Amino acid sequence: MFSVLSAHSELAVILGGPFSGKTTLVDTWLAIDPCPEWAPVVIPEPAHDVTPETYWATVASSLCTSLGVDEPVAAEGSFDSLCSILVRHPRPVMFVLDGVRSVEAIEDRVGQLLRLGPQVRMVVTSRAAGSWAELVDGHPHRTIVGDDDLAFTVDDTAALCRLFGLARDQRTIEWITRRTEGFAAFVAAVCATLRAEKPDRVYGTDALDVLVDSTVDLVVMHVVAADPSLALSSRSVLVSAAPNTVTESSISALPHIDDSDAFLTALTESGLIEACSTDEDSTDDETAWRYPEVVHRSLLRVGSAEYPKELWDARSALIDYWLQRSRPDIALEHAVERRDWRCAIDIVEKNWVALYGSGSLRSLGIVLLELLPDDMTTNDRTVASLRTITRARNQAGEPQQWAFPRSFETILRLGSLRMQGAYDEAMEVCDGLATEPVPNFETLDDTTRHAHGLKYLNFGTVYLLGGRTTDAGTMLRRAHTAGRGVFVEREAAGKLALLEALRGRTHEATRWIEEELRHPPIMGEAEALIRTAGLVATALVALDRLDTGTAFRALSELGTPRHTEELWAAVMYARGRLALLSGVPADGLLYIDSELQHFSHRLTGISAVLVDAARADLHLALGEARAARELVDSSTHPLTAPARARLRLLGGDPGGAEVIVHRGDAAREHCPAVGAELALIGSVASLRLGRRTDARRHLQRAVVLAEHAGVTRPFVGVPPSAVRDILSLGVDLPIDLDPAMAEYGIFREIRVVVRLTPRERAVLDALLAGGTTSTIAKEQFVTLNTVKTQLRSLYRKLGVHSREEAIAQAHRLVVG
Repeated sequence: MFSVLSAHSELAVILGGPFSGKTTLVDTWLAIDPCPEWAPVVIPEPAHDVTPETYWATVASSLCTSLGVDEPVAAEGSFDSLCSILVRHPRPVMFVLDGVRSVEAIEDRVGQLLRLGPQVRMVVTSRAAGSWAELVDGHPHRTIVGDDDLAFTVDDTAALCRLFGLARDQRTIEWITRRTEGFAAFVAAVCATLRAEKPDRVYGTDALDVLVDSTVDLVVMHVVAADPSLALSSRSVLVSAAPNTVTESSISALPHIDDSDAFLTALTESGLIEACSTDEDSTDDETAWRYPEVVHRSLLRVGSAEYPKELWDARSALIDYWLQRSRPDIALEHAVERRDWRCAIDIVEKNWVALYGSGSLRSLGIVLLELLPDDMTTNDRTVASLRTITRARNQAGEPQQWAFPRSFETILRLGSLRMQGAYDEAMEVCDGLATEPVPNFETLDDTTRHAHGLKYLNFGTVYLLGGRTTDAGTMLRRAHTAGRGVFVEREAAGKLALLEALRGRTHEATRWIEEELRHPPIMGEAEALIRTAGLVATALVALDRLDTGTAFRALSELGTPRHTEELWAAVMYARGRLALLSGVPADGLLYIDSELQHFSHRLTGISAVLVDAARADLHLALGEARAARELVDSSTHPLTAPARARLRLLGGDPGGAEVIVHRGDAAREHCPAVGAELALIGSVASLRLGRRTDARRHLQRAVVLAEHAGVTRPFVGVPPSAVRDILSLGVDLPIDLDPAMAEYGIFREIRVVVRLTPRERAVLDALLAGGTTSTIAKEQFVTLNTVKTQLRSLYRKLGVHSREEAIAQAHRLVVG
């Protein structure tokens, strides 16, 4: 760190909290006389209420002393006098201004001094970031040193121990560094305490912890007492450590803090708390701060010793505060921290659905079970339920009664079956329970209603993964209604959005996406699982509208699916579509194939359909017809119908493509985007079979279905060679096809080689020349029956049924 200060010859700004050791660093650096040619002007931290005139008068007086000149008569302001002295006596001067956070407009004044010329050098320390970055940015000889740079490493701690004359082993040095989190003020205080006691004493781990913690406590409380704004509010400071995150609303909820706004201002100005993200501990869009963890632990230790009742009251208030904000997970943490076991059990009993959804029921449940007194673990139904959920065992074995609804046991079983990919078995379980009467949710209390919501959410998820989309939609809508107010409502909305997006019903999907986005994120790892459905739905809707940018951002936010992700196949499906529209099918195929190894045991149900459909289209885009055929040729699922029809169309079998199109007509009401895609393929197939009337009818239906679904993607899936023919049908399209194909055109013709016998080739050449059956027989000196036999063989190989179709097909295929 000394080299950093020495290297920046204009300005070094050292920013850090009260425990970062800023002043110690500068004093130690100055002690080695790093810049002997510069006259040092060292100004200690001023009083918090110092006026600019007084401060700069002090600086000017110190400058005169350092230069050995008389102080000027006060004919102008103190700062102007300072500048005049520097101009009249152009010697190299290094100003060291410590603790300048309370000096008004300090950044502007330092900037003015630096503009006087290279003979002025500044070293500044402050707890406030202010606008120092504006002075530093773009200047190679200026720098800002932050808290992370000031933190002590193990080597720094070892060096300080040697300076204090302490012979310490590596383990002790590492332990001190870790326990103090590398804060220089704490490390220095610990070294001083060790030297004051017995420098050569060997401390065990427990004894060393006590010494370090007590030393840290003394330093923290000394800083609080030394701050004029906090000196009379030490109790408030200790109480403010009760919440993990400090916000305006959490501070206002605490007892024993009279003026919460003024107190929070004093805390932030003191540098005791630092800004942080609110993602984990807040549902509100509030500015949030945290105590450094070592300071937080210290305040709680001191508070527990000096103000135990006040700290208990604060945690009680925070439990109510977080329950009112629908965050029972944080409320449960506070109940466990204050060892209020009855309160903790009540929170679990009344909020088990939300706690289960956030993952807290398992993580905090284990902690709660370990800490509960023995007299509370017997004959308590909630505790018995917790034991089953956390898979804990006691001497009494499995509980016979549940505090949670009996269906919760089924929910746990369904989760296990889903993770195994046993969707058929899971659907059988759901079928056995789904026939129960649906209650009137409005007449139920919240706990019972939420329990039903969680049940229906799990049923809907099972049916979705098993491929029974109609049943899935029914159950997820019930879950959305019953789960109002907890995570179930949001997760059901996301999965309904995904369901509609897979069907290609973008208007409905968008409505559910907006509903899903209305809900705030939840705590911890559960958020990564719950958000998947909504993000995939967002990507699929965007891709159906040819908005690859939005799709890319949604999938980038999602990242690579975890190995526990149930909707992994939907992610693969969306990534495959994005790769197609981005013109990188090989990359998309490589990504899916590489990820597939992690999920092969769950390649069943809708997952198998989605993955096969995505991979088949990627293979087709690469001209790999055989690989595509192996994936989908035997499938009958509507989502693979476009790939199967396209395979035949691109492979030179328009008749076979048309058969699949007609079979898929039944799916168009439930999957309008699939219907539009099939109708487009049908239109191209009819054109190639010479049936323009049918082609126009197919194209008109494709337009109607596409507009109904709100999609344009199917239109860029037609072969480029068919664009002119499609446009010639005179149907108004919802997309400007030429530029769209130029940007997104995906599939090219697969030039299939057809092997003909010499006789069949001669007959085909005669057809192409306009010959009839009788003229061919006459020219080739064979009978009419012989020509008819050869025509039937030729039609079979070309995959056609008439002379006109054979001629059209011959122009597209490589005939050998």
